[in-house]
Amino acid sequence: MSDHTSLETFRQAFADFSDKTVSVYVPRPAIEIGGEKWRILRKNVIDEVKDHAPQADFILERLENFELPDFRANGIALFDDGKNRRMAHLNARPVASITTGQPPFILPLLADFQSRETHWVLFITRGEPKLFLYSGGHVKDMSDRLDAPKYRSVEARRHVHDDVFFHSVSRGSASNGDGESAYHALGTGQDEERDKTDRAFYEDVANAADLALPPQVKTLHIIGEEGTVGHFAKVMEHGRFDIEQHHVGGPNEVETHIQEVFGEQSAADDYLPEGKNLPDLQDAAKSGQLGTLYLPIEHAMLETMHEQADEHVKLRAFDGESEQTAENLTAVLALENGAEIHWYGAEEHDALPEMRADLRW
Repeated sequence: MSDHTSLETFRQAFADFSDKTVSVYVPRPAIEIGGEKWRILRKNVIDEVKDHAPQADFILERLENFELPDFRANGIALFDDGKNRRMAHLNARPVASITTGQPPFILPLLADFQSRETHWVLFITRGEPKLFLYSGGHVKDMSDRLDAPKYRSVEARRHVHDDVFFHSVSRGSASNGDGESAYHALGTGQDEERDKTDRAFYEDVANAADLALPPQVKTLHIIGEEGTVGHFAKVMEHGRFDIEQHHVGGPNEVETHIQEVFGEQSAADDYLPEGKNLPDLQDAAKSGQLGTLYLPIEHAMLETMHEQADEHVKLRAFDGESEQTAENLTAVLALENGAEIHWYGAEEHDALPEMRADLRW
């Protein structure tokens, strides 16, 4: 899927929302402790939504019934303007926040949606498959989201019951002389049985990956031994993911290999236009003059993923006069009038983190 097509999908998803939208971002707790952190966070978020936007019935209902295992990745976003409603999962952890009486606060979700710095990686092995998330130079084990079987359990499930029958061979010339029952495979050899077990295992893992990852994920990276990765990729070739294959030896090398692969792909694009003040950018976005809007990733309200991340037991509220809502309004207007969106790292460019643009005229 091209970047333009992806952005058009995002544009259409928010086309009907009004400037009276309630937007709420909730991160998944970094330290879960049996769900205790989530229960505390959820209660505080619900209380704050009731305080700021008691009319947001859709958001309140979703939060009240949302459990820790319902997170597809590291955060959720909820939008409600009374007529239009939407919930989305984020790969990255958003800063906990709420805006009311504004256009939908799309910046964190848009940055996550367009991110080239976030990758899902499945380590496939006949032992125990594992799921990893690479984001912003960090690798996190997300295997608790992957409800996949171990190879042995699939092997045990198929043992004897599949493709095998038994009968008594104590009759006529076929008798073995002792009247005992004998087992016969239905024309399949040991290698063929192993292939069938492999395929059943790969299909179970593929289904688990499909359920575990957020709907917006289009590419899944597969890491493992060459033969195993190749066979698994064939099983998934007609699924919803574009598959990228990487070959690595044992499980101890996986996280290091992930760092090496994606670290090499993070080179910054050298081009960056001059910064412009927000009022001028908003006018250009509103008139359709703005061709491409450049947004600093530092303003995306997404966290760098690490184990010591702040648990955010309180929502940050952004009012209509804040810099965050002004930048968000500019992005909303740019999208409405067909502009392209590009994220850049200010630190990588040794530049100020500010909005920039290419103008059509």
